[in-house]
Amino acid sequence: MQLTNHCFMKRLSILAAMACLTACDKSGFSYDNVVDGGNVQYSLLDTLQVQMRTVQLDSVRTSGTGTGLVGSYADPVFGKFTSHTTFRLGLPPATEPGLRAIYDSLELVIWPDGHYYGDTLPPQRFQVYQLTRPLLLPDEYFALFSHQDFPIASAPLADVTQYIRPTSGKALHLRLDDAKGIELFEMIRNKSDDLKNEDYWRDYFKGLSIRGVNNTAAFRLLMNDTAVVMRLHYHIANTTVEEKTIDFRMNLPELQFNTFRYDRTGTAIAGLQPGPDGISGEATGNKTFSQPLTGAVTRIDFPSIAALQELGRYGRIMSAELVIKPDNSTLKDYPLPPRLTLTLADKKNFVTQGDTLSDAAGVQYGNLRVDKLYPENNQYSWDVTAYCRAMMTADVYTYRGLLLAAPFSEFHTQLNRIVVGDGNGKQYRAQLKIYYLLYE
Repeated sequence: MQLTNHCFMKRLSILAAMACLTACDKSGFSYDNVVDGGNVQYSLLDTLQVQMRTVQLDSVRTSGTGTGLVGSYADPVFGKFTSHTTFRLGLPPATEPGLRAIYDSLELVIWPDGHYYGDTLPPQRFQVYQLTRPLLLPDEYFALFSHQDFPIASAPLADVTQYIRPTSGKALHLRLDDAKGIELFEMIRNKSDDLKNEDYWRDYFKGLSIRGVNNTAAFRLLMNDTAVVMRLHYHIANTTVEEKTIDFRMNLPELQFNTFRYDRTGTAIAGLQPGPDGISGEATGNKTFSQPLTGAVTRIDFPSIAALQELGRYGRIMSAELVIKPDNSTLKDYPLPPRLTLTLADKKNFVTQGDTLSDAAGVQYGNLRVDKLYPENNQYSWDVTAYCRAMMTADVYTYRGLLLAAPFSEFHTQLNRIVVGDGNGKQYRAQLKIYYLLYE
């Protein structure tokens, strides 16, 4: 069959790469279905094209993660980021303060979980708002996403500036408006109908939103019924003062969600928009960018993989490894993500199912090798043998590319980011290494 010019050039590039290689280490591989005495060529191909680009995914699901992300910060590579979290509170346990009870204060108690991004040394300002519409799933939605928001009251219930030490293990106490506290206290004492059941309560107290104001860091919070409490303090004066509390705890954790806003003005990916094209590595200095929580991920394709079939009728990929190197110049104050995964994606960058990337545990996190003496040798690697074998014979319907992203458990809750070299980079070049067996 006559080859097209495009295929012919791909074949020439592969043959040239094989011809330039000297002896390879063949240990550790089995030669299945190879007849003794045949003409066997066994080569390492490490010049195959690795095409990489940064793409923008659609809105990220953020509800039901058990974490809230609140605050803002400026990243020199990824731009400005702002987030707030929204949630509902349930009814308190039945209680009767009595006529001798005296209101003291109302506060929101929340717990950081230790994860943060940015500069935590300056004081941070937070505001707490009531929702003006009940926090419910919109029609035809199964979850809430990062682009969604609910309207809030014009005035905050709290406006607090304080120092936060997210790794101290201490809770944050945000003092709320006393007018609201007294109102709630009198409703409890008078057994208001608004406290009759959850439906009445939801119509009265529609939900809360915690928002940062010009912060220098974004903080992650635990979001569950033990870590988020609106606490009403009161006391009863007898011969001694008896201090008491009434707790409104977070409920319906599946509805708690985070809303993100980002501004990439002035960055290399300022023009990144949702869609299949993205921005090529060549357009951003032979680098690609990944911060899954904001929807920026790296797309990887091997456009010449199908041309391996043209080397001969009987050939087999014995092993294939993808190696990606982080750009060390972008890592000041930003640690390397300890785990990164490769995910199958169609031409529109929708994640698809498949078993060509799974290891024995069902997922590959990437093998991170850190060289503290020579950081330029830091790298992630993945076994892509099964994937490359499948893509050799893929057609327009079955072809899948790869997305470089955080593991699913971290994708919706962490701001970890990374910049890596693409397949044409010099110092941090990405490589696909294929051990190929050809039997004539």
